[in-house]
Amino acid sequence: MSDCFDIAIIGAGPAGMSAAITASAGGASVIVLDEKARAGGQIYRNVTASPLPSPEVLGPDYMKGRQLIEAFDNCAAEKLYQASVWHVGDNGEILFSYNNETRRLAAKEIIVTCGAMERPFPIPGWHLPGVMSAGSAQVMLKAEGIVRDDAIFVGTGPLLYQIVAQYIDLGVPVRALIDTTPWSSYASSARYTLDAATKPGMVVKGLGLLGKIAKAGIPVYRAATGLAIAGEGKATSIRFESGGKNYQLKADHFFLHQGVIPNLNMSRALGLELEWSEQQLCWKPKLDTWGQSSVPSVAVAGDGSGIVGADGAAAMGDIVALNKLFRLEKISEQERNQRATPSQRTLDSLNSFRRFIDHLYRPIDECRIPQQEDTVVCRCEERTLADLKQGFELGGKGPNDLKGMTRCGMGPCQGRQCGHTVSELLAQWRNQPVADVGYYRLRSPMKLLSLTEMSAFSEITPRPVYEDAMADKEAV
Repeated sequence: MSDCFDIAIIGAGPAGMSAAITASAGGASVIVLDEKARAGGQIYRNVTASPLPSPEVLGPDYMKGRQLIEAFDNCAAEKLYQASVWHVGDNGEILFSYNNETRRLAAKEIIVTCGAMERPFPIPGWHLPGVMSAGSAQVMLKAEGIVRDDAIFVGTGPLLYQIVAQYIDLGVPVRALIDTTPWSSYASSARYTLDAATKPGMVVKGLGLLGKIAKAGIPVYRAATGLAIAGEGKATSIRFESGGKNYQLKADHFFLHQGVIPNLNMSRALGLELEWSEQQLCWKPKLDTWGQSSVPSVAVAGDGSGIVGADGAAAMGDIVALNKLFRLEKISEQERNQRATPSQRTLDSLNSFRRFIDHLYRPIDECRIPQQEDTVVCRCEERTLADLKQGFELGGKGPNDLKGMTRCGMGPCQGRQCGHTVSELLAQWRNQPVADVGYYRLRSPMKLLSLTEMSAFSEITPRPVYEDAMADKEAV
């Protein structure tokens, strides 16, 4: 009996679940760690335990997650929920917090499926109470059934329109939608029409969301620029320009969104090599076609590898798991290639459609790169654009140097909310490509933990085969 798992999967979203199903069916000992109370990730959050009386109102894309979660629940992989991973070593060691204790396990192969996070939206006032992300609106809705009446939604992209449409279906009043998609994006994305044609159903779905918003009579302000949220101690209004006119709208709640980017903290703490994606305007791990990173034992799948969407994440999880089975010598190279072909075709098709989406909803510069001196860049340490400029002038020419000069990126989020902004600011100030600037260097622990958690320590090892056999016998 080995005290080492064949494969450890970090994250139980679409990619993690798909990888676990494939890998465990292939005879590997698999454990899945997720910090939430149940599987599903953000996209399928609480789909099997929704607080809503009729969760179907959230749409078929949400509800189809039930089938994947059911298959995941029934697969042979071990699952450990509410497990917060704070260290992953390139030697296969994983340390995590569980029940206020530190647990340790070891794995021959690791699959990181930590998903995406919303892109920072550093405009004046974005740090004020009352301002949240559109993803947060979905979390409240899916996790607790909580909504905010008369909120203003700001930004661009499918998720923004989807949550507004969900509010409409739930009968929740929406004050306004402020769309930052420039008119030029519609023209520039036209050259990717053939990519859009690969997924006509998605195009129809997107048009349906926009049509629903228009039919509901919600005021929509298009090609908005010059956004600034105002308020003393709390957000109370937003100023912007649209169609050559200046507006100021009042509300108690503002939800911002301009796309999602890979959640990089675990990949970066592992020392994985990153690359800048000009298409998606984000850093992502440098991977081969099988999801293998610069660390041989570590693969990345799903939106943590670059934004691919829920279906793409599930396909990628299958591909990565098949390669892990090959590396573990449980299947041949020929079998790996043959079995991966359907998922690779699915992923290729979705990536083609992604090109169209990424160009149509490309976030504008002024909503990614702060323009005003008093705009907060690092919300944790309350560092403004002026603070960062001063640090740059004093010698903080790289992300880590600037962090040391200003404390930008040293807060509890460990740079999640400011890392990309800092890279783009430095590229602008240095007059160099973002790819030459780099990203923060991160180290463990990746999550906050207490001394109490560190003092209580125990090991987790794979279940013996006979235990699985006995469990199956008792179930019969």
